[in-house]
Amino acid sequence: MNNITNFNGLERAQLGAALAAGYEAPRDYLTELRTNISLIRDIASQYCQLTLHDMELRVVRTMVFHHFLAKTLQLLPRYINDLKQGRCIEAFHISSGLHRNDNFWLWCDRICSNMEGQEFYDNLKNDINCLKSLLAESEKIQMYCEPVLFERFYFAKKQNYGKDGLRERFEEWMYSNLGCTIEKLRSLQAKVVADALKKDILHFAPEPSQTDTDKVQLDYLKGLLPYNYEMTEGFRVACAQWRQFIHWNDTILIIDYKKYGKYIQNHYYDFSSEQLKVIFELDMKLHLIHEEMARLNPELVDILQPAQAGSLENTALFAPYNTFKRMLTQDWFDEVSTDKEKYTTTWRVEMVSELMKSDIGIVIAEEWQKSNKRQILKGAVMGGLKLAGVVKGSDLSIASAIVGGNVTDSKTFANYMGRGSKGDIANWICDYVKG
Repeated sequence: MNNITNFNGLERAQLGAALAAGYEAPRDYLTELRTNISLIRDIASQYCQLTLHDMELRVVRTMVFHHFLAKTLQLLPRYINDLKQGRCIEAFHISSGLHRNDNFWLWCDRICSNMEGQEFYDNLKNDINCLKSLLAESEKIQMYCEPVLFERFYFAKKQNYGKDGLRERFEEWMYSNLGCTIEKLRSLQAKVVADALKKDILHFAPEPSQTDTDKVQLDYLKGLLPYNYEMTEGFRVACAQWRQFIHWNDTILIIDYKKYGKYIQNHYYDFSSEQLKVIFELDMKLHLIHEEMARLNPELVDILQPAQAGSLENTALFAPYNTFKRMLTQDWFDEVSTDKEKYTTTWRVEMVSELMKSDIGIVIAEEWQKSNKRQILKGAVMGGLKLAGVVKGSDLSIASAIVGGNVTDSKTFANYMGRGSKGDIANWICDYVKG
């Protein structure tokens, strides 16, 4: 790696940091494996739906099926090993229901029986049995994965979704409400959740018990929602399902990302693209609401910060996260901030949390292990904040506020800021601020 702020070795660093960080960015072969699994399912289904009297055509179709089956078997052991090592937590075959899909195995049995007498029959039969065994093994491994991996999966996938003007729409909402209060924010919090639930994002969640369903206080919820808000059929059940993934702390709705992440992971490939957009936008909307709540009531910061840190604790991500957070929450920041009302302490802590939960955070965690890189990384963060327009002033004046009165140290840190403004950390911060 020639320059830490350029991250030329991004892929290498991501691969090397898997165990330390607890989750690695998706590996290239996973796309191929997911495609192959989808193909063998579709080919098997089509084979059994079509009427093919010509045996030669049946053999040709079966050979295509067997081709993709063999390619799948080549990749599955690697996938299983990565699961065991905590390098990935994808669940495409679980989402597709392939392992537990009785119809799929009936299709395979039919294909196999039709090929009896063909010279490749034994290999085909053995490969189908091998597929069943490997899929069962990979599913079993995921049943015992550390919960933190599901949280890491969730935040890795969240990076794929832009904010699409959410902050601008939120600011418009505050403007149109003629003065923002905690009560109004609580109502908005209830509405954005209700809107998301109506999109059926909990379609695959476990069915709640009657007791859990009875605990849903619809009358209280109606008091928070707009007048005549339309509740769809099954809304109470969806609310009971939602309660499995959240808890309340004061007025703040806190998502349990370990549980919620596992649910999203298990069904990621079952959701429509629109549902996935709703899922991750809901998270972003709640963040904006909570940020404003904390601005109105600073005591809520103590509730939000642990939730934003999530399970960074006990991972290699926590040390840089904690250092960046301490750096950005000191009094000097307000002196160089371009907008104190917008770039609040809560905003800064959330930004650092999101940075460390991104793919670049994995790289930062690896580089953080080298003590001589830590000031460079801090400088890159500040360089990125200046480039994004969050802070103002010369590099040296900002560096002096951070480092203190030592001129040499301040000049060195200012140099790191300048270099850092041209790297991937700075680019990520700029994208975050624009979002």
